[in-house]
Parts: sequence; C-alpha cells; structure tokens
Amino acid sequence: MLENLFHKVDDKHKSLFFPSSIAVVGASNDTKKIGGYIFSQILKVNSIKTYPINIKWEFVQGKKAYTSILDIKEVVDLVVIAIPKDYVLQTLNDCVNAGIKNVVIITAGFKEVDETGKEREEKIRQIVKENNMNLIGPNCLGFLNVNIGLNCSFAKDIPPSGDVALVSQSGAVIDGIIDWSFKKNIGFSKIISLGNMAGLSELDVLEYLKNDKNTKSIVFYMETLERGDEFAKIMKEVTKTKPVIIIKPGNSDLAKKAIGSHTGSLAQNNILVKTLIENGNGILASNMEELFNLIVGTQIKISENNSLMILTNAGGPGVIATDSLEKTKLKLYKLTDEQKKEFDFLPKESSLNNPIDILGDAKSDRYEKTLNQLERYNELGNILILLTPQIMTDTENIAKNIVSFSRKTKKSISVCFLGDKEVSSAIKILDENKIPNFSTPSEATFTLNKMYKWKTFEYLDDFNSYEFPSEEIEKIKQELSGKSGLLSFEMTKRIFENILAIKLPNKKIINKIEDVENIILDDNKKYVIKVDSKNFIHKKELGGVLLGITKENFKEKVYSLFDELYEKSDVPFSITVEEEVKGYEVIVGLKSDEELGNFIMFGSGGTLVSIYKDVMWSKCPLSKSSVKALISKTRISKVLNGFRGSKPIYFEHLYEVMIRVSYLQKLFPMIKEVDLNPIIANETGVYLVDIKLIM
Repeated sequence: MLENLFHKVDDKHKSLFFPSSIAVVGASNDTKKIGGYIFSQILKVNSIKTYPINIKWEFVQGKKAYTSILDIKEVVDLVVIAIPKDYVLQTLNDCVNAGIKNVVIITAGFKEVDETGKEREEKIRQIVKENNMNLIGPNCLGFLNVNIGLNCSFAKDIPPSGDVALVSQSGAVIDGIIDWSFKKNIGFSKIISLGNMAGLSELDVLEYLKNDKNTKSIVFYMETLERGDEFAKIMKEVTKTKPVIIIKPGNSDLAKKAIGSHTGSLAQNNILVKTLIENGNGILASNMEELFNLIVGTQIKISENNSLMILTNAGGPGVIATDSLEKTKLKLYKLTDEQKKEFDFLPKESSLNNPIDILGDAKSDRYEKTLNQLERYNELGNILILLTPQIMTDTENIAKNIVSFSRKTKKSISVCFLGDKEVSSAIKILDENKIPNFSTPSEATFTLNKMYKWKTFEYLDDFNSYEFPSEEIEKIKQELSGKSGLLSFEMTKRIFENILAIKLPNKKIINKIEDVENIILDDNKKYVIKVDSKNFIHKKELGGVLLGITKENFKEKVYSLFDELYEKSDVPFSITVEEEVKGYEVIVGLKSDEELGNFIMFGSGGTLVSIYKDVMWSKCPLSKSSVKALISKTRISKVLNGFRGSKPIYFEHLYEVMIRVSYLQKLFPMIKEVDLNPIIANETGVYLVDIKLIM
C-alpha cells in the first residue's frame, strides 16, 4: 500500500516529500501573498528546480514564469496550488493532463464553507482517486521537509532539523508549535498540514512515517479520524518502535461545532476515538500544555525500570513531585541503610529519604557528587532533578553538570528548574543540549509516566479462537433484514445461546393474562417480573420491573402490572418471570461507529450507571488480557475482587461472557446498540438478567 501512496524517496521524478522539481501555481513577486511567499521559501533549496505559474508576469522572483502547468516541458514532481478556489479544479485537471502525481492545494473555501464548496471538494476527491494522485489539502498550510530545509508551506519559519514528525489538521497549531520549538530546541523531520484531507489522510501519512528512518517520534493534532479501524492497526505497529502522541479536541458541544466550521468535518465520539488510540499504545494529550510537555518528553532516555529518585535543593518542590506520583506507574526508589552511609559527603541536615534534599545552599559540586553516587545503583531507573534559585545557587554550573552527567548515564534524566528570571540562562543550557526539562514537578512526572507507559506497553494478542455457526448467523441476518428497534426476547435468546453460546437465565413468558394460571413457582425462591416490549426500553422508569416476588403474591402483582400497563399504553407487550439473583450489578455495552469500528464498555451497572459514571471502553474484539485490563480500570473492580470479607466474583465466567459478546456486532453489523444492564455478578457466575439489542 505504501508504494501506491508515496513514491519512493530515491525516485526523484515522482516524489512528494523529496521533489526534484516544484511548480507553484499562484507564485508572484509579492512575498506578502501566500503564493509569492511559498515560492520564495522553495527557492532557498538550490537543488530543487522551480517553476512559477503566473498569467501576468514574465518573470517571478528571477525565474521564468509560465501561464499554465501544461506549458512546462520538463518533468514536474510536485505542484503547489495557491490561487482562488474558482480556478482550482481546472488547475488540478491540468496536472492530470501533464502526468503530475503530487499536488498540494493551499486554497480554502471548500467543504468547510458551504454546500457549493463541498461539491467542489467532492470533485477534487474523484479526480485524485481516479488518477492515483498524492494530494495534501485543500485548506491547508502545506508541508515542510525539515531534514532537507524545504518549506513548502506558508509557515513563517522553518524549525531546527530533528526526528519528530508533526501532522496536523490545523495550520495554526503548526505555526504555534514551530514558534515554540525554537525556544526548546526541538527538531523536526517532517511537518504536514492535512487540511480537509480530500486526498491523503492521517492514516496515509502515519503509514509513510512508519518507515521514515529520519522520524523517531510522531505527533498528531487531529479533529476527526478517518478510517479509524485501519489507523489503529497501523498505529499499534508503529508504536512498537516510535511513540505516537495525539491531541484530539472535541469533548464539548461547542468544540464539536467549531470542528465543523473549521474543516467541514462531522465531530466524532471522543470517548471512542480516545479508546482506540489508547488500545494502540498511542499517547494522548488533553490540552496544548500536555502536548508541549510530551514533545519535550520525546527527548527522554526512557527506562523500562519505573523506580524514581527525586533530587532537590528544597523540601517543598520535592513534596509536590512526590504527591504527583500517586496516579502514575512510577515508584519511589528507597535507599538501603548501607547506601545512605555512602552519602557522607552531604550535610548532616540533608534528608536521604526519597526525595533526597541536599539543602538550599547546594552548589554544583553537591549536585554533581550526589548524581555520581546515584549512578552506582543499577536498580534505579529514573532521576528527577529539581532546583529552586537561592542566593548561593550557581544554576548555570549545575545545568552544565547535568548535561555532562546525562551524556554518560543510561538512566532517564528529567529536570525542573523552578522560576523564570534567575534560571532562564541555565534552562537555555539544558535546552541547547536537549536535556528534557519542565516548568513544574507535576509536568515532569506526568510526562515521564506517559513515556514509561508507552515504553512498557504489552502487545498481547491472546485472542480466543471461536467458530461461530455461519449457517445460523445467515438465517438470523435474513430474518432481521429491514427491521428496526428493540429485538424481542426470543430473538435475543437465539443470538446469545445459539450463536454466542452464552446461556441466559430461564424465563417464563406471559403473553396474555390467562397465561398466569400456567406458571408454577417454587415455594422457597424469590422471583423478578419484567415487562418485555420494544416500546418499553427503560422498564424500571415505567414501573415495569418488580423484585422480591414470591409464590404467594405472584398472581396479584402480575394482574396489577397488566392493569397499569393497559392504562399507560395500547402497544403489545409480554411479562417475563425469572428467578431473582443476588450479587453486584455491572454493565456491558457495545457501540459501533462506521469510521472507528466496534467498541465494548464495562463498569458499574444498574439504574445509577449515569450517576456513578464508572465505565471504561475498549476496542472489540476482546482478548483475555484486554478484558482483564478493561475491568481493572473501573472503580467497581476493587469491589468485585472481594470487599470487606466478601468473596470475589467468578471472574473467569465474566471474562468469557465479555469476550464472546465483543464479537456480536462483527457477526451482526445491523445491531447498532447492545446494552446488558444489569449483569448480576457473584462468586458462582454472572447472570445476564436484562439485555437490549437495538437495530
């Protein structure tokens, strides 16, 4: 697939990111205009042949101008289009006729604007697809191949060269990150503005960057995720060697509306997108502050050892750093009594508990000796160095010592020099030498934890091998064709027992009031009666679920329920009777998204599920390891494992049920929602007492 999307780097005549020749449609002598500016930037790469396209000028910025792409007799690898939207389609057709395969459309005014723009963009998509073209845009900033100094965009500056790739659906986000990168000395390999993605999407770019030897880390700003299922599969391969950092806005309704007006895309369910990213070992940033810190985090020498030593010259910052570790996988390293004796060069007032407090009068020599001593402990994986500027603190020398120590150690080093004016020159030394440093202790531990989790992610694919009955599946699919709404209990039971091999509790069904006389109940058991109707999805809200039913009051309760329901509605319904089961209430749900795939939810169940909001999501299908991980993320998992003397539930049964259920929407794509709430879980097993399958 890669060869079809991106021509090989060594093919100088048909390449996108390493073009040997570029034509700019809309190039001019006015560098304050987008076309003129882009052309001026491309001219800086002497090895690239350039062709300005301008109908008014004979020469543009010293280069012979052409009135059309078709007038150029030489081979053109890449065309950049920066002209009014009304002329874009004709220019794109000219590119097709000239045999050009790589195009960047800077121009805006397409699906993000109105229906007419949407129609124009659809035509662009068709042309690109029919002619197997590589298109970036429209409505984009362009791209930068920083490693060769090529700025094929209207970004103001080209940042330092490095190994971080930045891919964004927002050109303005790119501008902001580039500007910030100069201060932190962050180097980039490629910077790509995707725009409306009428051609190449984030999936295509990810696949290219997967094999790009110049790229060691990948950063995405994405407002929508197309072909999410495929993206997740590729990302899971990429993250085995390269961290993929993603910021995905769109949690609030206002943000979703803004996304629509920005790129003309429909906002997606961010919970599902984030679940998909986390399942593939992507690193999520919640905001720009986290994104900046995580980009700095790509410079960390990441250790697979989670032990951490905090070294500080003040108690307060050390306490703050310690406090921030509570929700991380990092663990404080504890010095043995023998190891503590080895720090006899420190003042007696120093604290050798972790954090190690070497006191406010510490100078560079004390930091240096302490770091050299810590280097001797092979069991220690990470060191966080904190500093507050005090009268005697020689911050620049301390920074230089940290640089020297970082170069010789295999341990992970992170730094936080608190302050601004007094530490700015020292921070500059750290940045110049690519020592990861952060503004606060919490930012440092947050970033270190994220990078550690990426490094130690377990890629377990221990999927069970199931053979579902294909003939029965096809029969049910035919019967469901053209139907909608809530499936009947009979069909639901057929799917669960005949297809998924999940036994449901025995239920007696009362279709008419006369059937009550045929129901025989046990003297010593309690029962539950429920309404079953596609029109009554939330039974409890209608008083359609009665607990604690006995043989003595059964008939009375059923007759009363029939009377109440006849008064409320004239739609058909039945009543089911089943044994009452005691245990913990949990919920399992499935949700399908056309772009993202199928997902499963687990958490605290019952009527208060929307109040507790203790639910987590995972990608379908589940494996043995992923179902355990999903359950463990919820608060109720602690209760299910045995709480205050209670017995743990029968987890193996819960695992098996959830794994089998996770295949349901793959087997029956027409079922859009699956709600198992509640499932009653206890030490003997799990009981699916209420199931809703909705088409």
